[in-house]
Amino acid sequence: MNTPRIRFAPSPTGFMHVGHLRAALPNTLLALAQNGTLILRFEDSDFQRNKPESEEAFLEDLTWLGFQFKEGPHIGGPVGPYRTIERAERGDYKAAVDKLMAAGRAYECFTSPEELDLLRKIQTGKGEPPRYDNRHRDLTEEQKRKFRDEGRQPVIRFKLEDKPMTWVDLIRGEQTFLPENLGGDPVIVRSNGLPLFTFYGAVDDIAMGITHVIRGEDHVTNAAIQVQLYEALGATPPRFAHIALMLDKEGHKMSKRLGALTIRKLRQDGFLPGALLSYMASLGLSETPSPNATLSDLAQGFDIEKCGKAPVKFDEDQLAHTNKSALHHAEWDTVAPFAVPFLPEGTTETEMQTLWPLVREMLATLADIPAALQPIMSTPQPAGLNDAEKSFIETALQTLPDTFSETTWSDWTGALKAQTGRKGKELFMPLRKALTGQEHGPELAALLPIWGPDEVRTRLQRCL
Repeated sequence: MNTPRIRFAPSPTGFMHVGHLRAALPNTLLALAQNGTLILRFEDSDFQRNKPESEEAFLEDLTWLGFQFKEGPHIGGPVGPYRTIERAERGDYKAAVDKLMAAGRAYECFTSPEELDLLRKIQTGKGEPPRYDNRHRDLTEEQKRKFRDEGRQPVIRFKLEDKPMTWVDLIRGEQTFLPENLGGDPVIVRSNGLPLFTFYGAVDDIAMGITHVIRGEDHVTNAAIQVQLYEALGATPPRFAHIALMLDKEGHKMSKRLGALTIRKLRQDGFLPGALLSYMASLGLSETPSPNATLSDLAQGFDIEKCGKAPVKFDEDQLAHTNKSALHHAEWDTVAPFAVPFLPEGTTETEMQTLWPLVREMLATLADIPAALQPIMSTPQPAGLNDAEKSFIETALQTLPDTFSETTWSDWTGALKAQTGRKGKELFMPLRKALTGQEHGPELAALLPIWGPDEVRTRLQRCL
């Protein structure tokens, strides 16, 4: 069996978002699971929307998530270039068009937008699905010259063979499409000379030896056309797998939400990459991922044929829950590379080795770290105490030992209980409010050795 060659091919028109991750994840998991070659390709054919900074941003986000490519525009490789525009400039797509034209599988179509619109209206009026009727398949050179004299610029259409298009989808099983149900011969090159996705994607995949194409189910129809395109270009089609669509939690298309769900924004908000990967994998790709999994973890036992077929719903609340769970169970060494940018100025990683177990269960995101550390690292304004509680704090101050040990907290509170008769919340809450200024937080027993006698005494005196 040949080594799988699998690609992730985004368009660099903005920042990477969860929709891109939905497409990238099964590609890298299959590559890892089968020891294949994962390739990054930028399909930068949208000149009006391309942003120069998008490529770099994509690479940063993919690195943060743990993706490792063996070939791509940033590292090179034996089958480059790895950008659509560079392949176009080299003439790859023109050569492919010429090959199709010579074989009688492509032709110039001069049908105007107005004619196409009228054709669709007539078909719709008859209750027929709108489609191009292949009217310019067999134009003579004289007819073409006449259209050019009128100023018309042709598109290039791919001539579909009149036979069923059948392939076995790795997720959806056998798929069959009839040419008459595909809207007529598809355009593969626009009148301005720019190739369309269906065409240049196939040309690139052939050139790069891609063995598996994994993408959303909205591309199933494209696969039907590409099966014939591959064959017409003298290549064997890759294995196709079309994953279920991802909707928002109300069941609507995600397009309106994706701008607020960029990987960069989630990074800035303090999400862990493992939590994001785990949650995304739980959407029909993996049965029970841990809340803080790596790509290697998720690839163990990954089977593309077991991915769900039904649409999945992206729920931001569930993502937040997964992130919280990941933080609560993570060790400092695991989160340190992602948490350091969120540490308050002056806080060291050495200090965090001690403090992390005390604060992690207080966090929903890494952005909560400063607030969680504040009552530990600096003397707070104490929460309001009534007279009885102040009297109790005076007793606590008098009872506080001069030196601390591992049993200081239990010894100290035991003495206070015996001396004042207080117990439970009545005993612990005034101490917490006096020492931290808050009613909730880390275990005070763990904080006392960190503070030491002088700091604890200062905090108790301050509230009096």
